[in-house]
Amino acid sequence: MAEQAVSEEKTYTKEKKELDPRIAFAIMVVMICCALLLGANKAWTKNHQAVESGYAVLADNLEQRVETAYNLLTVAGRYLPSDHAQITAVRRDLQQMQSVSLSNDALNAAVAAGRQFSSDATALLSTLAANASVQADGRDSMYVSLMLPQAVEQCGSDAAINTYQEAADSFNKGMKSFSGLLARLTGVELAPDVASAETVGS
Repeated sequence: MAEQAVSEEKTYTKEKKELDPRIAFAIMVVMICCALLLGANKAWTKNHQAVESGYAVLADNLEQRVETAYNLLTVAGRYLPSDHAQITAVRRDLQQMQSVSLSNDALNAAVAAGRQFSSDATALLSTLAANASVQADGRDSMYVSLMLPQAVEQCGSDAAINTYQEAADSFNKGMKSFSGLLARLTGVELAPDVASAETVGS
């Protein structure tokens, strides 16, 4: 009986030793996969900071357009009815620009509205400049002929939009690499593209 028990124990030990390498290999594979995923996530989360910096510049530019739109609407509201087509257009641009966020739909809508605002604001300023009541008011005449056109021109540049898009393009191109694909498995998303100038008004 004692010999049989010893034999069974040796057999069990032998079977246990045969399983250990498989378990160790499986654990090693899991650890390597986790390390790769974690490393990719960390690297591309850091790389995403360039996109976030570009977005901050873009958001600041859109905020300047928003402030200009408010000032323009304030002046226009003193001389034109609230349902005037050009006031409605600027107000629509304003609402879209205020909804900016780092997501595909919101960012595209805000950027498209920002670009459209330049032409809508210019059209409204032309109407105000030709208004006799505006011409008779020294302060508002200066706003319409000088200060507001300068503000529209200063914030109307595409430089901030291009800065963001360059960062987004670089990031998205890198995300097509092996480490980028791994990062996407961990939840890192592509940077949203902004609407091209050709899509405005389409």
